[in-house]
Amino acid sequence: MSLDQRSTFILTQLLHARSYLPIQELTQKLNVSRRTVYNDLEKINSWLEEQGLKAVYKVRSQGLILDERAKEEIPTKLRSLKSWHYEYSAQERKAWVVIYLLTRLEPLFLEHLMDRTGVSRNTTIDDIKCLKDELNNFHLALEFERKDGYTISGDETDKRKAIVYYLSQALPQQNWETELSPIRIFLRTKRDNGRIFTIEELQKVYDVISESEKDLKIQYTDDVLHNLSLRFLLFMKRVAKGKFIKVHPLEKQVLKGTKEYEAAKVMSFKLEQAFGVHYPDEEVLYLTTHILSSKINYANGEIESRKESQELTHIVTSMVDDFQKYACVVFEERELLEKNLFFHIKPAFYRVKYGLEVENSIAESIKTSYPELFLLTRKVVHYLERYVGKNVNDNEVAFITMHFVGWMRREGTIPTKRKKALIVCANGVGTSQFLKNQLEDLFPAVDIIKTCSIREYEKTPVDVDFIISTTSIPEKNVPIFIVNPILTETEKERLLKSVHVALDELGAMKGYSIEGLMDVIKRHGNVDDEKALYQDLRRFFTQPTPIGPKQEKPKLNQLLTEDMIQLREQVTHWQEAIQLAAKPLLLKGMVTESYVKKMIKNIEKFGPYMIIAPHFAIPHAKPEDGVRQLGMSLLWLKKPVMFSSQKGHDVHVIVVLASIDSDKHLKALSQLTHLMSKKETMKTLMTVHSKQTVMQMIDAT
Repeated sequence: MSLDQRSTFILTQLLHARSYLPIQELTQKLNVSRRTVYNDLEKINSWLEEQGLKAVYKVRSQGLILDERAKEEIPTKLRSLKSWHYEYSAQERKAWVVIYLLTRLEPLFLEHLMDRTGVSRNTTIDDIKCLKDELNNFHLALEFERKDGYTISGDETDKRKAIVYYLSQALPQQNWETELSPIRIFLRTKRDNGRIFTIEELQKVYDVISESEKDLKIQYTDDVLHNLSLRFLLFMKRVAKGKFIKVHPLEKQVLKGTKEYEAAKVMSFKLEQAFGVHYPDEEVLYLTTHILSSKINYANGEIESRKESQELTHIVTSMVDDFQKYACVVFEERELLEKNLFFHIKPAFYRVKYGLEVENSIAESIKTSYPELFLLTRKVVHYLERYVGKNVNDNEVAFITMHFVGWMRREGTIPTKRKKALIVCANGVGTSQFLKNQLEDLFPAVDIIKTCSIREYEKTPVDVDFIISTTSIPEKNVPIFIVNPILTETEKERLLKSVHVALDELGAMKGYSIEGLMDVIKRHGNVDDEKALYQDLRRFFTQPTPIGPKQEKPKLNQLLTEDMIQLREQVTHWQEAIQLAAKPLLLKGMVTESYVKKMIKNIEKFGPYMIIAPHFAIPHAKPEDGVRQLGMSLLWLKKPVMFSSQKGHDVHVIVVLASIDSDKHLKALSQLTHLMSKKETMKTLMTVHSKQTVMQMIDAT
């Protein structure tokens, strides 16, 4: 019995699960029906039976669980298998076709591609048609010749970009250390003439790159170290075929001035010694661009004084300035935020500059979970875009958003020190901080003492009650829970239950599951809407606050109502404008007089920081300065008021924001800044004659 992609995924989830794995969680993750999951379980059980192992246990109202002996022996069984069918997705198939064609040692025809991807002739032809269109985006052409078979033509630089992109598609999780890793599965399923590389080759490249960390005084993230190893090995296959990169003379001069170039020279020498492949200087420079583009966990020492680094430092400062304006927040630990953000922006700059686009598996989750903050981050990345001369894609914006989200949720959050936990994350600082914030919300009584990489974890003794990791890691006599970087509600429920069970903190409720509670409730009464009941129960057991009506972020027209708008001819000075603009909030008791005074004091101290668009300002202070209730008020002035003598500091529209935290106002604020960013809107706003006209514009957002 063979295992396809989906049944392999389910088996992986069962191996990592420390308690029962609910069927519903699998249906949600895979977006399939319960019947489909049961069909996959039949495949898994047949395979387990062939290996002399017990089938997956299904316990009513609990879920699925593997026998402990099966958990222990499955990795060994997989290692001993001579062949194992793995069913690739369409995305994986196309990616492998590109990688095969760009690293091929002999002509490849349709039959070869069918054999390597394991699909029919028609499916392979369809994949090739799709690839022809996709490769146009890289300025490459997929062609066929009777003698040479399928080839990809184009500039070598574009071919290398395609390798980077399709490598992230074929192997989104590039850690090859576990038996169920996609790389090991791939290598096990290929005959010798179908293998592009071996684990031994990868390990050699990995060792060379990891040794460079000492010279660079950095530590790569775990996923980057595996990623670079794969890239450099495939690039070496191109170099061995005499396919070389061309680097612009001006770019050579810049790259040779970096410490990363010196490290690349050492790496290329070691790779030459290990593989017998000669690296021309331009190939060494090309490796330098990838080192510069790689995420790191930390860097020893201060930010470099090189001109490029100084420019990026200014960009980070400007981005944080604008983000604070648009989000109406003030970061208390701004210096630390900027330093951490710099170490992310620097490799992002080189990725954008050299077109090294990779897949960000959590980008969509970030856009869905934090749409307002994603849009605000999109508004501030123009500083980076202007400097690099290219657009920054959504994947990179999502990474930067994670830094801002992490910092906003971190400030003022001090978890109660009752239990201790460690986070092991292979994905870098931003992802680690983001996961930490989610876990602190989920476990307010747990002190998360540290986030670390897999390599740090393996070398360091631990003194914690439990460990949460984003990937499989060796055990250290404390419970380990495997999670995704962004937790769904179902995953939060499962994690909360599993941790409490492991720490013996649930008492009589220790073995509960939502499905079990549903069964009990249905035995004693009628349930009109099972789905709604399930969601309410899940929130009840996973949220630290009492369950109640869902707290939606208010829209702009819910805060800026007609009674909160004032139209005036003019005012004497900007202080009067602030006082007048805040009047509706004062009358409704939403803010105190001290809040108004604090706004004026902030402007006197920091200047007119709150002017975020021509003729438009959003003055505000902190919630603790006198906010009683979330609110907004708007003052329109026919004749602008000057906030300073500088050009551009004349303001027609003042919107006072009273925020109760760093989150609830973001939807309305995002709508407001979007409204004010339109030239036609601002032009119309300058000539309004009634509150009703202003409201019509607000309602239209």
